[in-house]
Parts: sequence; C-alpha cells; structure tokens
Amino acid sequence: MPETSNQSSETSEMPRGPGAVFTFVYYFSGAALVTVLFTAKTLGVGFGTVITGELALLVGSLSGLLGVFYNRTKTLEIAVTKPKAFTRQMEAALADMGYTLAETIDDIAVYQRSSFSRLFTGDIYVQKQEGAVVLVSRAANIRTLEKRLR
Repeated sequence: MPETSNQSSETSEMPRGPGAVFTFVYYFSGAALVTVLFTAKTLGVGFGTVITGELALLVGSLSGLLGVFYNRTKTLEIAVTKPKAFTRQMEAALADMGYTLAETIDDIAVYQRSSFSRLFTGDIYVQKQEGAVVLVSRAANIRTLEKRLR
C-alpha cells in the first residue's frame, strides 16, 4: 500500500521543492495583489479601502489553499516486491499522463512532459531504492500516480 513520506534517500538526495507554507504565501500574495489592482481599477476606489482589502483577503486565501492542494511538492514512497512489474506499471502510468524519461541524474530518473506543458505540470522525480520506489512531484501528480499504482 502506498505511503506518503518525507524521508530522504540514502544514496542521492531527492529534490525537495516548495512546501505548503511557501506555496500558500506565493499564491496568496499574487492573487491578493491582482485582486487589489483589479478592484481599485474597476470600482474606482482607493487601494486602502475596506472592499479592496476584504476581496484581496478572500481571493488570496482561496487561491493560496488551491495552490497548496494542487502545487505543493509531495513525496510518495511505495513498497515494491516485484521491481520489473512495478517499473512497467509505473512507466505506463507516466506515459498515460504524458510524461517521458528526460534524463537520469545519479540514480534519480527525471520524467517530463513536452516543453510547453512542462511549465504548468512540473517534473516527476523517481528514485528506486531497495524494496521501494520514491516519487517526488506536485501534489496533483502524486495523487494521480498514487491512484494508478495501488
């Protein structure tokens, strides 16, 4: 059964990426700024009014929560008893998602989508360990892989 883990490997260190706090702040601040500018321009009110602040807080919070849900970096560690069969299953799932092996750095395989869509979906890092496979990517990718690899 797949488990989520934040342990690093014994051989090469997997990429860590931004966690939940950084991701929330990133999406919150961007959405709040755009909301303040949009509200001030369309409603013709000042930047410091109550309506712009409340809307910025609401939109920023929702955006931050969605960003954390979909885009924070998440790690998945799966116990593997049949490595060859699991590798075939994993590569089929990655291919269905549009990912191909781009490069291997030390013992970490990097799977990527085509150049343009890669900007919006991120990479998937795979490291095979003794008796397990560790995957690191955006939370949305990990959730999809977790469903397909059970």
